[in-house]
Amino acid sequence: MIWRNRPARALLVSILLSSIGMGVYVLALGQMLFALTGSAQAFAIVLTLQGIGAVCVLPFCGPLVDALDSRRVYVGCGLARAATVLAIVLTDIAGTPASVPMIGAAALALAVFDNMQRAALFKFSARHIDDSLRVRVNGLLGAAIQAGALTGMALLGAILSVAPPARALLVDVAMACAAAAVMASIRLDASDANRALLAGSRLRSLLPNALRDWRQMLAQYRNETVVLGMVALCAADFFFANGLSTLVVPLVHRSYGGQSWYIAALEATFGIGMLAASTLTRHTVRQSLLPLWLLVQAGTALLLALSRDPFAHFLAFFVGGFANLNSLTWLLTTLQQHANPGDKAKMASLRLLAIGIGTIALMPWLGHAARVSLDSAFFSVGAAMAAFALASVWIAIGFRPHQRTILAASQP
Repeated sequence: MIWRNRPARALLVSILLSSIGMGVYVLALGQMLFALTGSAQAFAIVLTLQGIGAVCVLPFCGPLVDALDSRRVYVGCGLARAATVLAIVLTDIAGTPASVPMIGAAALALAVFDNMQRAALFKFSARHIDDSLRVRVNGLLGAAIQAGALTGMALLGAILSVAPPARALLVDVAMACAAAAVMASIRLDASDANRALLAGSRLRSLLPNALRDWRQMLAQYRNETVVLGMVALCAADFFFANGLSTLVVPLVHRSYGGQSWYIAALEATFGIGMLAASTLTRHTVRQSLLPLWLLVQAGTALLLALSRDPFAHFLAFFVGGFANLNSLTWLLTTLQQHANPGDKAKMASLRLLAIGIGTIALMPWLGHAARVSLDSAFFSVGAAMAAFALASVWIAIGFRPHQRTILAASQP
Protein backbone atom coordinates (compact mmCIF):
# COMPACT_ATOMS: atom_id res chain seq x y z
CA MET A 1 0.00 0.00 0.00
CA ILE A 2 1.22 3.47 -0.88
CA TRP A 3 0.45 5.05 2.49
CA ARG A 4 2.48 2.39 4.30
CA ASN A 5 5.52 3.27 2.20
CA ARG A 6 7.40 5.97 4.16
CA PRO A 7 9.16 7.64 1.21
CA ALA A 8 5.96 7.72 -0.84
CA ARG A 9 3.94 9.12 2.06
CA ALA A 10 6.50 11.85 2.82
CA LEU A 11 6.82 12.75 -0.85
CA LEU A 12 3.07 13.12 -1.32
CA VAL A 13 2.64 15.23 1.83
CA SER A 14 5.59 17.43 0.89
CA ILE A 15 4.26 17.96 -2.64
CA LEU A 16 0.81 18.77 -1.27
CA LEU A 17 2.24 21.45 1.03
CA SER A 18 4.49 23.02 -1.58
CA SER A 19 1.60 23.03 -4.08
CA ILE A 20 -0.54 25.06 -1.69
CA GLY A 21 2.16 27.71 -1.84
CA MET A 22 2.45 27.42 -5.61
CA GLY A 23 -1.33 27.80 -5.98
CA VAL A 24 -1.04 31.12 -4.21
CA TYR A 25 2.20 32.13 -5.95
CA VAL A 26 1.14 31.70 -9.59
CA LEU A 27 -2.16 33.58 -9.33
CA ALA A 28 -0.87 36.26 -6.94
CA LEU A 29 2.17 36.95 -9.12
CA GLY A 30 0.03 37.05 -12.26
CA GLN A 31 -2.30 39.59 -10.67
CA MET A 32 0.64 41.64 -9.38
CA LEU A 33 2.20 41.87 -12.84
CA PHE A 34 -1.10 42.57 -14.59
CA ALA A 35 -1.80 45.37 -12.12
CA LEU A 36 1.69 46.82 -12.62
CA THR A 37 1.74 46.63 -16.42
CA GLY A 38 -1.85 46.12 -17.63
CA SER A 39 -0.71 43.32 -19.95
CA ALA A 40 -0.45 39.53 -19.96
CA GLN A 41 2.90 39.91 -21.71
CA ALA A 42 4.70 40.70 -18.44
CA PHE A 43 3.78 37.32 -16.97
CA ALA A 44 4.79 35.62 -20.21
CA ILE A 45 8.18 37.35 -19.97
CA VAL A 46 8.63 36.16 -16.38
CA LEU A 47 7.87 32.59 -17.47
CA THR A 48 10.38 33.01 -20.30
CA LEU A 49 13.02 34.11 -17.81
CA GLN A 50 12.28 31.00 -15.78
CA GLY A 51 12.85 28.97 -18.92
CA ILE A 52 16.19 30.71 -19.48
CA GLY A 53 17.23 29.95 -15.91
CA ALA A 54 16.28 26.31 -16.42
CA VAL A 55 18.32 26.01 -19.61
CA CYS A 56 21.35 27.51 -17.88
CA VAL A 57 21.29 25.25 -14.82
CA LEU A 58 19.93 21.94 -16.05
CA PRO A 59 23.01 20.68 -17.95
CA PHE A 60 24.82 20.66 -14.60
CA CYS A 61 22.13 19.91 -12.05
CA GLY A 62 21.48 16.41 -13.39
CA PRO A 63 25.02 15.11 -12.76
CA LEU A 64 25.09 17.08 -9.49
CA VAL A 65 21.86 15.54 -8.19
CA ASP A 66 22.91 12.09 -9.41
CA ALA A 67 26.02 12.45 -7.22
CA LEU A 68 24.28 13.78 -4.10
CA ASP A 69 21.59 12.68 -1.68
CA SER A 70 18.38 13.57 -3.53
CA ARG A 71 16.49 14.15 -0.28
CA ARG A 72 18.99 16.76 0.93
CA VAL A 73 18.99 18.52 -2.43
CA TYR A 74 15.18 18.63 -2.31
CA VAL A 75 15.19 20.14 1.17
CA GLY A 76 17.88 22.72 0.38
CA CYS A 77 16.13 23.89 -2.77
CA GLY A 78 12.83 24.24 -0.89
CA LEU A 79 14.44 26.53 1.68
CA ALA A 80 16.12 28.54 -1.08
CA ARG A 81 12.76 28.98 -2.78
CA ALA A 82 11.25 30.30 0.46
CA ALA A 83 14.04 32.88 0.78
CA THR A 84 13.60 34.04 -2.84
CA VAL A 85 9.82 34.46 -2.60
CA LEU A 86 10.33 36.34 0.67
CA ALA A 87 12.61 38.72 -1.23
CA ILE A 88 9.74 39.46 -3.67
CA VAL A 89 7.47 40.29 -0.72
CA LEU A 90 10.08 42.61 0.82
CA THR A 91 10.56 44.33 -2.55
CA ASP A 92 6.84 45.10 -2.69
CA ILE A 93 6.79 46.31 0.91
CA ALA A 94 9.71 48.63 0.18
CA GLY A 95 7.89 50.06 -2.85
CA THR A 96 10.91 49.70 -5.11
CA PRO A 97 10.33 51.49 -8.46
CA ALA A 98 12.09 48.71 -10.39
CA SER A 99 9.87 46.02 -8.93
CA VAL A 100 9.13 44.32 -12.27
CA PRO A 101 12.82 43.80 -13.19
CA MET A 102 13.47 42.57 -9.65
CA ILE A 103 10.62 40.08 -9.95
CA GLY A 104 12.24 38.92 -13.20
CA ALA A 105 15.55 38.41 -11.39
CA ALA A 106 13.79 36.45 -8.67
CA ALA A 107 12.15 34.31 -11.36
CA LEU A 108 15.60 33.40 -12.68
CA ALA A 109 16.70 32.35 -9.20
CA LEU A 110 13.52 30.35 -8.66
CA ALA A 111 14.14 28.54 -11.93
CA VAL A 112 17.49 27.35 -10.60
CA PHE A 113 16.10 26.14 -7.28
CA ASP A 114 12.86 24.69 -8.63
CA ASN A 115 14.50 22.74 -11.43
CA MET A 116 17.15 21.28 -9.15
CA GLN A 117 14.36 20.30 -6.78
CA ARG A 118 12.41 18.65 -9.61
CA ALA A 119 15.49 16.70 -10.66
CA ALA A 120 15.86 15.56 -7.04
CA LEU A 121 12.16 14.61 -6.94
CA PHE A 122 12.54 12.58 -10.15
CA LYS A 123 15.57 10.74 -8.76
CA PHE A 124 14.04 10.25 -5.30
CA SER A 125 10.92 8.69 -6.80
CA ALA A 126 12.91 6.49 -9.15
CA ARG A 127 15.22 5.22 -6.38
CA HIS A 128 12.94 4.95 -3.36
CA ILE A 129 9.49 4.12 -4.77
CA ASP A 130 8.88 0.50 -5.76
CA ASP A 131 8.30 -0.15 -9.46
CA SER A 132 4.92 -1.68 -8.67
CA LEU A 133 3.78 1.56 -7.03
CA ARG A 134 5.33 4.14 -9.34
CA VAL A 135 2.49 4.69 -11.82
CA ARG A 136 0.03 5.10 -8.95
CA VAL A 137 2.39 7.37 -7.01
CA ASN A 138 2.98 9.58 -10.06
CA GLY A 139 -0.76 9.84 -10.56
CA LEU A 140 -1.23 10.73 -6.89
CA LEU A 141 1.55 13.30 -7.17
CA GLY A 142 -0.48 14.99 -9.88
CA ALA A 143 -3.53 14.81 -7.65
CA ALA A 144 -1.57 16.21 -4.68
CA ILE A 145 -0.31 19.07 -6.83
CA GLN A 146 -3.83 19.96 -7.90
CA ALA A 147 -5.37 19.50 -4.44
CA GLY A 148 -2.68 21.77 -3.04
CA ALA A 149 -3.20 24.29 -5.81
CA LEU A 150 -6.96 24.32 -5.17
CA THR A 151 -6.34 24.91 -1.47
CA GLY A 152 -3.90 27.69 -2.29
CA MET A 153 -6.40 29.37 -4.59
CA ALA A 154 -9.04 29.25 -1.86
CA LEU A 155 -6.57 30.77 0.59
CA LEU A 156 -5.69 33.45 -1.92
CA GLY A 157 -9.33 34.45 -2.29
CA ALA A 158 -9.60 34.91 1.48
CA ILE A 159 -6.29 36.76 1.73
CA LEU A 160 -7.10 39.18 -1.10
CA SER A 161 -10.14 40.39 0.84
CA VAL A 162 -7.83 41.84 3.50
CA ALA A 163 -4.38 42.20 1.89
CA PRO A 164 -2.73 42.85 -1.50
CA PRO A 165 -1.44 39.95 -3.66
CA ALA A 166 2.19 40.41 -2.59
CA ARG A 167 1.35 39.67 1.05
CA ALA A 168 -0.31 36.44 -0.03
CA LEU A 169 3.10 35.23 -1.19
CA LEU A 170 3.99 34.72 2.47
CA VAL A 171 1.85 31.57 2.28
CA ASP A 172 4.25 30.23 -0.36
CA VAL A 173 7.18 31.03 1.94
CA ALA A 174 5.61 29.12 4.83
CA MET A 175 4.55 26.14 2.70
CA ALA A 176 8.00 25.79 1.11
CA CYS A 177 9.55 25.63 4.57
CA ALA A 178 6.95 23.10 5.77
CA ALA A 179 7.46 20.89 2.71
CA ALA A 180 11.21 20.91 3.26
CA ALA A 181 10.70 19.96 6.90
CA VAL A 182 8.57 16.94 5.95
CA MET A 183 11.23 15.59 3.59
CA ALA A 184 13.98 16.30 6.10
CA SER A 185 12.16 14.26 8.74
CA ILE A 186 12.19 10.93 6.90
CA ARG A 187 14.93 8.36 7.43
CA LEU A 188 15.67 6.16 4.48
CA ASP A 189 16.92 2.61 4.76
CA ALA A 190 19.72 3.39 2.30
CA SER A 191 21.22 6.66 1.16
CA ASP A 192 21.99 7.39 -2.46
CA ALA A 193 24.91 5.08 -3.16
CA ASN A 194 27.12 7.54 -4.94
CA ARG A 195 26.43 10.73 -2.97
CA ALA A 196 30.09 10.99 -1.88
CA LEU A 197 31.38 11.47 -5.39
CA LEU A 198 31.56 15.22 -4.96
CA ALA A 199 33.18 15.27 -1.54
CA GLY A 200 36.14 17.57 -0.94
CA SER A 201 38.45 18.10 -3.86
CA ARG A 202 36.18 16.14 -6.22
CA LEU A 203 34.03 19.26 -6.54
CA ARG A 204 36.65 20.57 -8.96
CA SER A 205 35.90 17.69 -11.31
CA LEU A 206 32.17 18.45 -11.56
CA LEU A 207 32.31 20.09 -15.00
CA PRO A 208 34.44 17.48 -16.79
CA ASN A 209 32.52 14.68 -15.09
CA ALA A 210 29.23 16.28 -16.12
CA LEU A 211 30.34 16.57 -19.75
CA ARG A 212 31.54 12.95 -19.74
CA ASP A 213 28.31 11.70 -18.16
CA TRP A 214 26.17 13.58 -20.67
CA ARG A 215 28.18 12.18 -23.60
CA GLN A 216 27.80 8.65 -22.28
CA MET A 217 24.09 9.02 -21.65
CA LEU A 218 23.30 10.59 -25.02
CA ALA A 219 25.39 7.96 -26.78
CA GLN A 220 23.12 5.30 -25.27
CA TYR A 221 20.12 6.91 -26.94
CA ARG A 222 21.81 7.45 -30.31
CA ASN A 223 19.76 4.58 -31.72
CA GLU A 224 16.67 5.48 -29.70
CA THR A 225 15.75 8.84 -31.17
CA VAL A 226 12.14 8.21 -30.22
CA VAL A 227 13.21 8.54 -26.56
CA LEU A 228 14.71 11.96 -27.30
CA GLY A 229 11.45 12.80 -29.04
CA MET A 230 9.59 11.89 -25.86
CA VAL A 231 11.88 14.19 -23.90
CA ALA A 232 11.16 17.06 -26.31
CA LEU A 233 7.44 16.39 -26.11
CA CYS A 234 7.48 17.02 -22.35
CA ALA A 235 7.45 20.74 -23.19
CA ALA A 236 3.90 20.42 -24.53
CA ASP A 237 2.02 19.86 -21.27
CA PHE A 238 3.86 22.63 -19.46
CA PHE A 239 3.37 25.11 -22.29
CA PHE A 240 -0.36 24.38 -22.23
CA ALA A 241 -0.66 24.82 -18.46
CA ASN A 242 1.50 27.96 -18.46
CA GLY A 243 -0.45 29.31 -21.41
CA LEU A 244 -3.76 29.01 -19.59
CA SER A 245 -2.27 30.53 -16.42
CA THR A 246 -0.97 33.44 -18.48
CA LEU A 247 -4.25 34.07 -20.29
CA VAL A 248 -6.75 33.44 -17.49
CA VAL A 249 -6.30 36.94 -16.03
CA PRO A 250 -7.05 38.83 -19.28
CA LEU A 251 -9.85 36.32 -20.02
CA VAL A 252 -11.53 37.21 -16.73
CA HIS A 253 -10.80 40.90 -17.30
CA ARG A 254 -12.60 40.72 -20.67
CA SER A 255 -15.45 38.35 -19.94
CA TYR A 256 -16.16 38.71 -16.21
CA GLY A 257 -15.38 42.31 -15.40
CA GLY A 258 -12.07 41.47 -13.77
CA GLN A 259 -13.66 39.70 -10.79
CA SER A 260 -10.71 37.91 -9.22
CA TRP A 261 -12.74 34.98 -7.92
CA TYR A 262 -13.31 33.89 -11.53
CA ILE A 263 -9.54 33.55 -11.95
CA ALA A 264 -9.36 31.16 -9.02
CA ALA A 265 -12.51 29.35 -10.15
CA LEU A 266 -11.23 28.69 -13.66
CA GLU A 267 -7.81 27.58 -12.44
CA ALA A 268 -9.51 25.41 -9.83
CA THR A 269 -11.61 23.81 -12.57
CA PHE A 270 -8.39 22.91 -14.40
CA GLY A 271 -7.15 21.34 -11.18
CA ILE A 272 -10.39 19.44 -10.66
CA GLY A 273 -9.99 18.02 -14.16
CA MET A 274 -6.52 16.78 -13.22
CA LEU A 275 -7.85 15.30 -9.99
CA ALA A 276 -10.55 13.47 -11.91
CA ALA A 277 -7.94 12.10 -14.30
CA SER A 278 -5.76 10.90 -11.41
CA THR A 279 -8.48 8.44 -10.39
CA LEU A 280 -8.49 6.81 -13.84
CA THR A 281 -4.79 6.55 -14.68
CA ARG A 282 -4.98 2.74 -14.77
CA HIS A 283 -7.17 3.08 -17.86
CA THR A 284 -6.10 6.40 -19.40
CA VAL A 285 -2.29 6.55 -19.02
CA ARG A 286 -1.44 4.59 -22.15
CA GLN A 287 1.06 5.01 -24.92
CA SER A 288 -1.58 4.65 -27.62
CA LEU A 289 -3.67 7.50 -26.14
CA LEU A 290 -0.87 10.08 -26.00
CA PRO A 291 -1.80 11.81 -29.32
CA LEU A 292 -5.45 11.96 -28.22
CA TRP A 293 -4.68 13.76 -24.95
CA LEU A 294 -2.50 16.34 -26.69
CA LEU A 295 -5.13 16.88 -29.39
CA VAL A 296 -7.81 17.36 -26.71
CA GLN A 297 -5.69 20.11 -25.15
CA ALA A 298 -5.45 21.79 -28.56
CA GLY A 299 -9.22 21.60 -28.89
CA THR A 300 -9.86 23.19 -25.50
CA ALA A 301 -7.64 26.16 -26.40
CA LEU A 302 -9.61 26.64 -29.62
CA LEU A 303 -12.87 26.46 -27.65
CA LEU A 304 -11.64 29.26 -25.38
CA ALA A 305 -10.84 31.35 -28.46
CA LEU A 306 -14.18 30.77 -30.19
CA SER A 307 -16.67 30.89 -27.30
CA ARG A 308 -17.83 33.66 -24.97
CA ASP A 309 -20.06 31.27 -22.99
CA PRO A 310 -19.03 30.79 -19.33
CA PHE A 311 -20.09 27.13 -19.48
CA ALA A 312 -17.70 26.58 -22.42
CA HIS A 313 -14.89 28.30 -20.51
CA PHE A 314 -15.26 26.11 -17.45
CA LEU A 315 -15.71 23.00 -19.59
CA ALA A 316 -12.51 23.82 -21.49
CA PHE A 317 -10.50 24.24 -18.29
CA PHE A 318 -11.86 20.97 -16.85
CA VAL A 319 -11.24 18.89 -19.98
CA GLY A 320 -7.86 20.55 -20.52
CA GLY A 321 -6.78 19.60 -17.00
CA PHE A 322 -8.02 16.02 -17.47
CA ALA A 323 -6.07 15.57 -20.70
CA ASN A 324 -3.00 17.37 -19.38
CA LEU A 325 -2.51 15.02 -16.44
CA ASN A 326 -2.80 11.91 -18.60
CA SER A 327 -0.17 12.94 -21.15
CA LEU A 328 2.13 14.38 -18.48
CA THR A 329 1.94 11.23 -16.32
CA TRP A 330 2.68 8.84 -19.17
CA LEU A 331 5.73 10.80 -20.33
CA LEU A 332 7.08 11.31 -16.79
CA THR A 333 6.68 7.72 -15.65
CA THR A 334 8.00 6.19 -18.85
CA LEU A 335 11.14 8.33 -18.83
CA GLN A 336 11.71 7.59 -15.14
CA GLN A 337 11.81 3.88 -15.74
CA HIS A 338 13.51 3.94 -19.12
CA ALA A 339 16.54 5.78 -17.71
CA ASN A 340 19.43 3.67 -16.43
CA PRO A 341 19.90 3.54 -12.62
CA GLY A 342 22.82 5.99 -12.66
CA ASP A 343 21.11 8.43 -15.02
CA LYS A 344 17.84 9.14 -13.22
CA ALA A 345 18.57 12.79 -12.36
CA LYS A 346 20.23 13.40 -15.73
CA MET A 347 17.08 12.14 -17.45
CA ALA A 348 15.08 14.51 -15.23
CA SER A 349 17.41 17.33 -16.23
CA LEU A 350 17.05 16.46 -19.90
CA ARG A 351 13.27 16.50 -19.52
CA LEU A 352 13.29 19.81 -17.67
CA LEU A 353 15.76 21.24 -20.17
CA ALA A 354 13.30 20.46 -22.95
CA ILE A 355 10.58 22.19 -20.94
CA GLY A 356 12.83 25.23 -20.45
CA ILE A 357 13.72 25.44 -24.15
CA GLY A 358 10.06 25.07 -25.07
CA THR A 359 9.18 27.86 -22.65
CA ILE A 360 11.84 30.17 -24.10
CA ALA A 361 10.68 29.45 -27.65
CA LEU A 362 6.91 29.54 -27.14
CA MET A 363 6.09 31.95 -24.31
CA PRO A 364 7.38 35.11 -26.08
CA TRP A 365 5.33 34.04 -29.11
CA LEU A 366 2.31 33.68 -26.85
CA GLY A 367 3.01 37.07 -25.24
CA HIS A 368 3.17 38.71 -28.67
CA ALA A 369 -0.07 37.04 -29.71
CA ALA A 370 -1.71 38.27 -26.50
CA ARG A 371 -0.77 41.84 -27.44
CA VAL A 372 -2.65 41.38 -30.71
CA SER A 373 -5.75 39.91 -29.06
CA LEU A 374 -6.77 37.37 -26.48
CA ASP A 375 -8.33 35.19 -29.16
CA SER A 376 -5.06 35.19 -31.12
CA ALA A 377 -3.27 34.01 -27.99
CA PHE A 378 -5.65 31.08 -27.49
CA PHE A 379 -5.37 30.18 -31.19
CA SER A 380 -1.58 30.16 -30.75
CA VAL A 381 -1.86 27.71 -27.85
CA GLY A 382 -4.18 25.50 -29.89
CA ALA A 383 -1.88 25.52 -32.92
CA ALA A 384 1.16 24.60 -30.84
CA MET A 385 -0.65 21.74 -29.10
CA ALA A 386 -1.93 20.43 -32.44
CA ALA A 387 1.66 20.35 -33.72
CA PHE A 388 2.75 18.49 -30.58
CA ALA A 389 -0.12 16.01 -31.07
CA LEU A 390 1.02 15.32 -34.61
CA ALA A 391 4.59 14.68 -33.43
CA SER A 392 3.32 12.37 -30.70
CA VAL A 393 1.93 9.93 -33.28
CA TRP A 394 5.55 8.93 -34.03
CA ILE A 395 6.12 8.22 -30.32
CA ALA A 396 2.87 6.30 -29.90
CA ILE A 397 3.79 4.07 -32.85
CA GLY A 398 7.58 3.88 -32.54
CA PHE A 399 8.46 3.66 -28.85
CA ARG A 400 9.38 0.16 -27.65
CA PRO A 401 9.68 0.20 -23.85
CA HIS A 402 12.10 -2.00 -21.98
CA GLN A 403 10.47 -4.86 -20.15
CA ARG A 404 10.96 -3.03 -16.86
CA THR A 405 8.94 0.05 -17.90
CA ILE A 406 5.54 1.08 -16.76
CA LEU A 407 3.39 -0.24 -19.49
CA ALA A 408 2.83 -3.65 -17.95
CA ALA A 409 2.00 -1.98 -14.64
CA SER A 410 -0.38 0.50 -16.26
CA GLN A 411 -2.51 -2.11 -18.03
CA PRO A 412 -5.71 -3.25 -16.31
